[in-house]
Amino acid sequence: MTEDRSLDEFADAGSDRDRNESVDESAADGETDVPEETDTDETDAEEDANPVEPATATATWTSGGAACDRCDAVVERRWLEDGAQLCADCKEW
Repeated sequence: MTEDRSLDEFADAGSDRDRNESVDESAADGETDVPEETDTDETDAEEDANPVEPATATATWTSGGAACDRCDAVVERRWLEDGAQLCADCKEW
């Protein structure tokens, strides 16, 4: 008859083995986990010079549904195409 065991026993045993193998492989390759130093002043200046554009929405969702701008079908999800809000059937994929 087999004894019931907790999955935690197996998870703990595997994580120790994986961690030890990972350390052994890194040491053999001469690799370390030391992060590279960066010049934060230089990075900040680059970010200020090239501002990030905000994301553009590609779809809208309306809980009660809304009419497609092309076929007037009432759908919950409409995709944006050239300023129009279109259902999946009207959207040019």
